[in-house]
Amino acid sequence: MKIAVLTTGDEIMQGVITDQNNSWISEKCHALGHVIVWHAACADDHDAIEAMLKEAADRADCVIVTGGLGPTADDMTIEAACKAFGKKLVFSESVFKEIENFFTKLHIPMSPSNKKQAYFPEGAIALPNKIGTAPGIHVHYKKIDFFFLPGVPLEMKHIFDVSVLPWLASKTEMKIVQRTLRCFGLPEADIDHQLQEVDLEETRLSYRYIFPETLLKIVARGRDEKKLHDKVNRVAENIRKKLGNIIYGEEAAPLSAVVLALLQNAHATLSIAESCTGGWIANMLTNIPGASTVFQGGVIAYSDQIKMNLLGVKAETLQAYGAVSAEVASEMAKGIQQKLGTTFGLGTTGIAGPTGGTKEKPVGMCYIALASPSGVEVQSLSYGRDRLEFKEIVAWTALDKLRRALL
Repeated sequence: MKIAVLTTGDEIMQGVITDQNNSWISEKCHALGHVIVWHAACADDHDAIEAMLKEAADRADCVIVTGGLGPTADDMTIEAACKAFGKKLVFSESVFKEIENFFTKLHIPMSPSNKKQAYFPEGAIALPNKIGTAPGIHVHYKKIDFFFLPGVPLEMKHIFDVSVLPWLASKTEMKIVQRTLRCFGLPEADIDHQLQEVDLEETRLSYRYIFPETLLKIVARGRDEKKLHDKVNRVAENIRKKLGNIIYGEEAAPLSAVVLALLQNAHATLSIAESCTGGWIANMLTNIPGASTVFQGGVIAYSDQIKMNLLGVKAETLQAYGAVSAEVASEMAKGIQQKLGTTFGLGTTGIAGPTGGTKEKPVGMCYIALASPSGVEVQSLSYGRDRLEFKEIVAWTALDKLRRALL
């Protein structure tokens, strides 16, 4: 099936926000074997929306539109759709009741403006929205199926998964099997070079770099789902043999979740002493539910005084080697490990920039220390670019160092 994915919104056109709904919907449709034939966006303008909808009807069998279903004056997608399709705008008492009930459950008053969200093109079907006020809409025009969804990503994804995805799945016999491998620690070009001789067995291997990791997606299309799974799995295992520990995980699990699972399996605990990363590592870990089972806590030791008072870093070490040194990183990791009584201790110290560097210790220099029951290992890193990128790459490298130690 040919699908067009459209977006409305002044914020999108002005570059205030990035349209991530478009790519998310397209990926879901592609995974079912459908073909995305057109992407388009326009401002909150009746004429522009009407023109975009009419052109989409000439290009696709199914059109999915996000945005413009809210209660405010600039939410005009449904009015424009009625004009484009030559349909009346009708009020749905049942949908209005659902909107009222939503506010009642939250114990907050409903604005009179929300009544607008209960108006639909004549003959349309309401798609339930259990987490917001704007229901989705399914309507026909010229034998084309149009789906209108809220622009709020959480609500859009909810309605899509519950109502749109099953409909799309029923419209194709083509099967698509895919598997995603997550890589860290090797540039994308080097990964590609190492995989030149891998037999892909007629699967498609795509690369996607999302700082600071590279995603490898293996995709196979056909009608025999079992054969497709077998083929994708063989290719994935061959890639794993080539890349080894560069692959840290699969599918949606982030590096922090992988590390926490390894700690749990090892019945081990972790503490962290962060200087240049400023709590980034702790944030990555605590974003994962259940982190408290293995992550005991940490210290953001930004000043030398805190390094000495809370982590036991020696004054003579700081004086002899400086705060950004392998020796200080080692004492930070060992100090937090002993203070919190954990199996592992991580320590980071570096120069995030853009100022503070010297000829001997330039911006981007960093030391990462891992204290374990067998001793302390220190790794140096140089990444003299954007300050936030520096903090993120150091945090990832620290967790990856721990991951490798747990394998």
